[in-house]
Amino acid sequence: MLLTIWRHGEAGPAPRDAERELSERGRSEVAAAAEAFTRWLTQSGHPKVERLRHSPLTRTSQTAAILHGVLRPMSCVADQLLAPGADLANKMWQAIDATHVLLVSHEPFVSRAIAVWSDDETLPPLAPSGYATLEVLSLTRGGATVLRHRSSPQGGWYE
Repeated sequence: MLLTIWRHGEAGPAPRDAERELSERGRSEVAAAAEAFTRWLTQSGHPKVERLRHSPLTRTSQTAAILHGVLRPMSCVADQLLAPGADLANKMWQAIDATHVLLVSHEPFVSRAIAVWSDDETLPPLAPSGYATLEVLSLTRGGATVLRHRSSPQGGWYE
């Protein structure tokens, strides 16, 4: 199974954290990263995203909507388990059942999940619009291999 973990795009200020919306730059970077991600999937022969799950907060919902428009997964669902404070120990992660799943969430969860599941603490944290794709045998420490790590829209990637 492939698992792509995506950090929401750049967000602007709001009175409450849950209401922060993507900035214009955030929208643009997510769209550009999604197009590049689609090209990489096609060129490398990896399966397309089947399921997209995202935090219910505004900025992740908006990021997911952009990704959904580009990637066209079979489902796109808001999931409270991906909200800030998401827990890697939650058994729900073991029940992911698709060829390729994309999770959209927040720091520190996204970078921590990549580090733990790949057992690689040396990868840089994901900046807004950054993502990593893992080939997963099991979602336990070291149960995944990083296929691509794109820490930021401006930065390079690790493959």
